[in-house]
Amino acid sequence: MTRIFSEIEVAGAVFAGLLGLAFGSFLNVCLSRLPEGENIAWPGSHCRTCDHTLAWWENLPLLSWIILRGRCHTCRDWIGFRYPLVELAVGLCWAGCWLKFGPALFVLGDAPHQPAWGIVSLLGSLLLCWLLVALAALDAEYFWLPDWVTLPGIGLGFIFTLLQFRPGLEHPIFFLDGPQTLTQAAYWSGIGILAAAGLVLAIRLAYWLVRRKEGMGLGDAKLMAMLAAWLSLPAAFESFALAILGATAFAIVWFAFAAIRNRSQTSEGWAQIPLPLGTFLCLAALTQIFYPNWLWIAWSRIFLA
Repeated sequence: MTRIFSEIEVAGAVFAGLLGLAFGSFLNVCLSRLPEGENIAWPGSHCRTCDHTLAWWENLPLLSWIILRGRCHTCRDWIGFRYPLVELAVGLCWAGCWLKFGPALFVLGDAPHQPAWGIVSLLGSLLLCWLLVALAALDAEYFWLPDWVTLPGIGLGFIFTLLQFRPGLEHPIFFLDGPQTLTQAAYWSGIGILAAAGLVLAIRLAYWLVRRKEGMGLGDAKLMAMLAAWLSLPAAFESFALAILGATAFAIVWFAFAAIRNRSQTSEGWAQIPLPLGTFLCLAALTQIFYPNWLWIAWSRIFLA
């Protein structure tokens, strides 16, 4: 097979990144208004403190935040870091998706459906990145993983898996040679979705039996099911392990700084501080899009070589 037009990869990555900035800006509108029950289409973009309607130059993704130094041009109220971070995250992810999946569109080979598979992989990865950034931001800001994102996300991921089906395609853990029929692929995908959600539900139940308190929300279980639907069960499990490690490291650093500032806080008090596990799950899942099962691969090379 011969790969052509490397310039298209670079130009496509730039275009995808700019498009991602624009969709990240729209995502910020959704993240600001939907939790408050507001309409995302009307009124136009405005300061949420003084209601100043933004001029075109105040509404440029990422760039306007830098020009305004993170403050409203009229009332000088702080805008917040979430806006540029979400836009930048979507932009970088979309550029990465093009570099990861876009070249398959320009590969000359014997597979008659190669371009179609490439388009499905590219569009699916763009959508998944957008959903993961949205859920990461919502959980970080509101401790909220809404059903109207996770449940449709599960269904879309299941469809995405079936659209990518190829007889005999190797599938880690479950398949040696891969499912031979679409029915088998659907069956194993469904099993993976249930198993991923079941892991969180089992941990949630065990925590409640021991402490009689809720340790993990149902939203985390639905998010895990969504990850299994899109990325496979092994990738969902690996994302969960990475999320636990990341959340633990964050908690240690956060509690250390907090303890220095407030020495009177008891250890029981620290244990009651919630952490947005969904945010860490989403960040871990983003790595699985670009480097599937990288943690297991690294572990195998170190300990199983």
